Amino acid sequence: MVDPRRTEAGNDAPGATGAQASMIAHQRATIAELQTPVIQVWEGVLALPIVGSLDTGRAQEMNERLLDKIIETASEIVLLDITGVPVIDTSVAKYLLETVAAARLLGADVLIVGLSANTALTLVHLGLDLSGVTTRATMAAGLKLAFARLGLEVVQRRASPAHASGIEMDGG
Repeated sequence: MVDPRRTEAGNDAPGATGAQASMIAHQRATIAELQTPVIQVWEGVLALPIVGSLDTGRAQEMNERLLDKIIETASEIVLLDITGVPVIDTSVAKYLLETVAAARLLGADVLIVGLSANTALTLVHLGLDLSGVTTRATMAAGLKLAFARLGLEVVQRRASPAHASGIEMDGG
């Protein structure tokens, strides 16, 4: 006999209603989005910050979201930020290289940013061929390269005394 108080996941949910099940599904979708945010940082430039460990399911979700966003925004450059990945092993490196290859098929160049000295050494010790992958140590360095490739230049304004003190002045 089927217990009507059980959810699809099989957990006991005394008094669960269709509305509660819908809310749970919505919350799960929101959590999935937060785990793999694809951010348009500039026209033609996307960033995918990865925080935490990667497994097959998360890597697949990450790739799908990134590829959809590349198509949606017609972006030419992706900054894949691995600053928040605690451990780079063979499987994580494989996921990263698959992401790079898939994005290239859609016409986007991928820069892997956020490499620490330890991460760089680990990737070398794993024996992976990263000769075709552009890397930078920081997101800032990656953005600088992305802007240069798009023919953009960031120019620092001369700070007025009011601006230097943090006071906003109305021009009118």
